[in-house]
Amino acid sequence: MTTRFFLIILMLLILFGGWLYVGYENALSHQAKLDAITRLPIYAYVADTTKVSLILAELKSIPAIKSVVHETAEQASRELISSYDLPLTEDMIADYTFPDIITVNLLPVSRALLSKPVILDILRSHINEADIDSQSNLYNNLSYELKVISRRGVAFHIFAAILLLLIFVFSRLSFELHLLLMYKGKHHSVVDTIRHRKQGIRHTWSMLLIPLPIGIIVYFAYVHFHPLPQLLPYWVFLVQAGSAFVGTLITHFTLHTFEQEVSFLEKPVQVLNPNATPTIIEAEDETQPS
Repeated sequence: MTTRFFLIILMLLILFGGWLYVGYENALSHQAKLDAITRLPIYAYVADTTKVSLILAELKSIPAIKSVVHETAEQASRELISSYDLPLTEDMIADYTFPDIITVNLLPVSRALLSKPVILDILRSHINEADIDSQSNLYNNLSYELKVISRRGVAFHIFAAILLLLIFVFSRLSFELHLLLMYKGKHHSVVDTIRHRKQGIRHTWSMLLIPLPIGIIVYFAYVHFHPLPQLLPYWVFLVQAGSAFVGTLITHFTLHTFEQEVSFLEKPVQVLNPNATPTIIEAEDETQPS
């Protein structure tokens, strides 16, 4: 493996690693916004306590819900007084009627965003819209920021895939064509030709099996030993593998075509005129006397 080819492998390794690093940082931002959204609880104030058990049963059937907390009117009033240090006693609020409170907390996962409309529909089927506090304004702002981050991440991965594909192809073509021109300018035997082809095969497999797998191994080692959550979707690794594979195919067929053209120039095919009359040269009979 020449120094020039080693530098190409190193460059691809850095680019694949940088792709994963930037993608992971974007995934961290995405997860932070998702955590902020799912930390916004949904409050339902239920005045008719006969509906509480039915609401709780329907909510528990949704897997994206982290927890459902039910507080009776007495518990809610005591917590309110304690939390805000209000100058009130239980006797002072005994004549007041408070509703029960159901607090719904979501899991910090993407499917929780799809489950929230379902939760609100369940609550609306039992209580009035005015008795539901879904913190919609803050939720909508965070949802918009989350969508922006998601679109930015997809755009980055598409750009990175195209850029890596171009670098993968043209760096290899530049290197192999340089070797091919040097090789064709020298006298060579059949053994040299076989050796040159084997070298090209080694280069192909090296570019396909060294930079990307090492980059992925380093990424998972980094995530495992820090430790950090694995946030990158697995389709990112498939896109990277696809870029390397497509680049390998493009390079292979391009070099194969170029080698055929060079071979044709070295050994041109002679086209004979089909209308030409063949010339027969008879050998002189040496047995006849001169």
